[in-house]
Amino acid sequence: MLIRILKFMGSNYTYVIWFILYFSIALAMIGDTQQNFFLLLLVYGVSIGIALSPIGEAILRATENCREPSTEEEKNYLLPIFEEVYQDAITVNPNLNKEIKIYIKDAMYINAFAMGRKTIAVTKGGLTTWTRDELKGIIAHEFGHITHGHTKALLLSLIGNFFFSIIVWVLRLFLTIMQFICEVVAEFNWLGSIFAILTAIVQIIVDLSVFVFINLSEMILASNSRSNEFQADTFAYEVGYGKELISGLYLLQKTTIQNKLSIPERLKATHPHISQRIANLERLNQI
Repeated sequence: MLIRILKFMGSNYTYVIWFILYFSIALAMIGDTQQNFFLLLLVYGVSIGIALSPIGEAILRATENCREPSTEEEKNYLLPIFEEVYQDAITVNPNLNKEIKIYIKDAMYINAFAMGRKTIAVTKGGLTTWTRDELKGIIAHEFGHITHGHTKALLLSLIGNFFFSIIVWVLRLFLTIMQFICEVVAEFNWLGSIFAILTAIVQIIVDLSVFVFINLSEMILASNSRSNEFQADTFAYEVGYGKELISGLYLLQKTTIQNKLSIPERLKATHPHISQRIANLERLNQI
């Protein structure tokens, strides 16, 4: 168990650190008392528990419009591919969750992704475009994300950001109300004008701080996410689907229009350039 926790931390330490920051700032905003600490901890704990539960995962699938293979054609084609890769993945990682299922997202763009602890999905576009072998490589990559806990770490960060955003929204609402009250009082007392100015200054400081913090967090978490993509690619190679994944990525590269990104956009990109992933896998295949 300790080894698994250390591996999880090693792959996702920035997500964990940023979650602690979200928690700490949220606690500071509502008042750093022992009672508030345990209340916030309880709220976060329950939220994480729900997100990682079958109910939470079902909600995630619903929001992504994912469904189980339903037609005979879908079942006969996709399920054997998935099961073959699943068994190979288990030989590399015996601790891999034994209840992972494959789903289809009804969208015609080419993509595949993993969510939570038990969900791998491929889009209808990916299902009809990638060859059988290429699909094996792509699915092996998604098993890599689950193996290294990337999907759970992302949920952790999203939940932290969600509650942080709620508390910031409440704080902004409070400052707006206070400023309105001060402006009303200012019509009768000069102290109201002073408090209105001070409230406006505090609001500007809060907005600026949140802007800097959110943009910084997006850049740092995106850096971790890009690293995770290489890690998941390496897992696919270790399972035995490196060449298949390379072929799938080449096809994705041909069908994806990658516009020139600005420096901030590149810093916030959650995926490395496809050519970098291909080059990394080709180096692994030459070893």
